[in-house]
Amino acid sequence: MAHRQVLKMHGKQREVFQDHRRFKCVVAGRRWGKTQLAKLAICKRMVKVKQLIWYVAPTYAMARGIMWDELKESIPRKWVHTYNETRMTIRLINGTRIELKGADKPDTLRGVGLHLVIIDEAQDIRPDTWYKVLRPTLATTLGEVIIIGTPKSFNWLYDVYMLGQRGDTFLDAKGRKRLNPWKSWQFPTITSPFIPKEEIEAARSDMDEKSFRQEFEASFETMSGRVYYAFDRKTHVGSYQFNARLPIWVGQDFNIDPMSSVIMQPQPNGEIWIVDEVVLRGSNTQETADELSRRYFKWMKQITIYPDPAGAQRSTKGRGESDIDILKDAGFRWIKAKRKHPKIADRVNAVNRMWKSADGSVKMRINSTCKHTIAGFEQTIYKPGSREVDKTQGMEHPTDATGYCIDIEFPWRAKDAFGISI
Repeated sequence: MAHRQVLKMHGKQREVFQDHRRFKCVVAGRRWGKTQLAKLAICKRMVKVKQLIWYVAPTYAMARGIMWDELKESIPRKWVHTYNETRMTIRLINGTRIELKGADKPDTLRGVGLHLVIIDEAQDIRPDTWYKVLRPTLATTLGEVIIIGTPKSFNWLYDVYMLGQRGDTFLDAKGRKRLNPWKSWQFPTITSPFIPKEEIEAARSDMDEKSFRQEFEASFETMSGRVYYAFDRKTHVGSYQFNARLPIWVGQDFNIDPMSSVIMQPQPNGEIWIVDEVVLRGSNTQETADELSRRYFKWMKQITIYPDPAGAQRSTKGRGESDIDILKDAGFRWIKAKRKHPKIADRVNAVNRMWKSADGSVKMRINSTCKHTIAGFEQTIYKPGSREVDKTQGMEHPTDATGYCIDIEFPWRAKDAFGISI
């Protein structure tokens, strides 16, 4: 009876279940049936011999609470060789092993070859857990993944969802036609026939519009408390590419992890286009200067760098030079920097005004390739109940870099003259 229950599915679940794509992403509203879909996928794969299947939730405790009992009830006992309650592992008589994992300790997920991994509540899992830890486990086995979640701003779940929206084929960066291994779906809660409509309407009346759209309509919404509230990817993100004939402005943040450079160009129509970014983790000023030189060596005379004001005082370990001195030694002669940091509120206001001024005009755009900078503008938030930027997620460095330039060229209010270093 339990096995017959696991095969019960509604039409939208069946659509995902029957699709042949290797990489799947399902974005669905609350109580749509995401856990049921995960069980279906596990049961479909486990009938093959000697498979290694993982179910990964944000934490070990969540994996147990969401899936462990449900999974045990769904697998016929005669198929099971052994259970391990502590490790949440099920060994089947055909040699297949099913394991439940938590993503809160990603280093414990390395070094295996998986045939299927299901990532549940993906919106609450750090992107590196997929890109650097779990994705490599599928390489040797040509394994499959199902990434399941409810929207939580434009984070990595949105990124993989968009991969599946390119169609059956797409053109790569070199214009070559490629088969798309990704498929993605977006299902509001109402598409599940098992949720009474009156329950959904009751939730609608109890929740604010934005939260309801995110939780029940599976709509990607920007998070509350955003620092750069004026930024909207639908308005500002597009194809805004480098023009060799125009000046090059480089906003520079000197944080070591990551070092962040944001490359901007003033346009003839008065707009500023963010055309490129250099984001280097575990790096230093010299490596950043080398990378900027490599990309833009033909146009060095057109480059002005707008660094973090702290770069003039801080010495780089082992060299006895400031960060700005290193930039000069690398051949960057035009450097504009304030003698001290502007007020954070003024810098933020200046940037927000560029994204959208009070009269509705848009003065800044960003190239779609600048992934880190886009994420920074969408996901940098204030600490709850304050106007202090929350730096725990490390999203703010490209936005700071942008702000150092904008604060000088388009200040929020008139200021005293700043230092110009040539």
